[in-house]
Amino acid sequence: MLIYLTCKYPFLPTITVIDVGQGDSIFLQDRFDKQNILIDTGGKVSFMKYAPWQSAQAKTNAEYTLIPYLQSIGVGKIDHLILTHTDDDHVGDFLKLADKIKISEVLVSPGELSNPVFVSKLTKANLPVHVVKTGDTIPIFNSKLEILSSGYTGKGDNNDSIITYGNFYGSRFLFTGDLEREGEKELINNFPLLKVDVLKAGHHGSKTSSDPDFIERIGPRIALISVGKNNRYGHPNQETLETYNKNKIKSPTNGPLRCNPIL
Repeated sequence: MLIYLTCKYPFLPTITVIDVGQGDSIFLQDRFDKQNILIDTGGKVSFMKYAPWQSAQAKTNAEYTLIPYLQSIGVGKIDHLILTHTDDDHVGDFLKLADKIKISEVLVSPGELSNPVFVSKLTKANLPVHVVKTGDTIPIFNSKLEILSSGYTGKGDNNDSIITYGNFYGSRFLFTGDLEREGEKELINNFPLLKVDVLKAGHHGSKTSSDPDFIERIGPRIALISVGKNNRYGHPNQETLETYNKNKIKSPTNGPLRCNPIL
């Protein structure tokens, strides 16, 4: 009974970068399961066309990793699911997750609603949808997760990623989706005093993200990179890793990585 209660109602708050391969999925769980926030679900980016019978038999990444992980720690409900933008490696497993675990609310950007395929998934899920705006907050960890941007392009693409920030127990976290250099410049223009302890690296450590000036300005101690092993994109890019090394930033890759936000 004690083991069950410890798993179901954890004593410590945690932030977990879940190993979904080449994609993103980050789980914030408050102590005693008071509040659960999931940022993205991961998903496969398909480069091949399959016959209908092959597609029907193919398992999603979520069935191998995300869902079993959440079930293993006793998660029965996600209070807020933030889908940062419309790329499949971030939101592709949304419907499969919704089939298995209760989701109270889905948060999306205005730009994501311009994508008819994504809107079709939202409609099929039949869940409450909240269109975020900059300045929105979600209470968690005796603090709040704040929306720093609800998108810069209005297209649901990389630079339209929902950007979230939280100061939890004295450590500052920034989750950037697939934000690229143009978006990083916008973010710094809007928040010139922004400082960060832990950065979820934009676009899986691609060379199109983690601009040296941006990294130097926000000054993270740790950069978390979510990538698939031997992925076809070459993520993380060596140029990005050199930027981190130059700024003495630790950059662990792959997961699962689970940490108490008291760093």
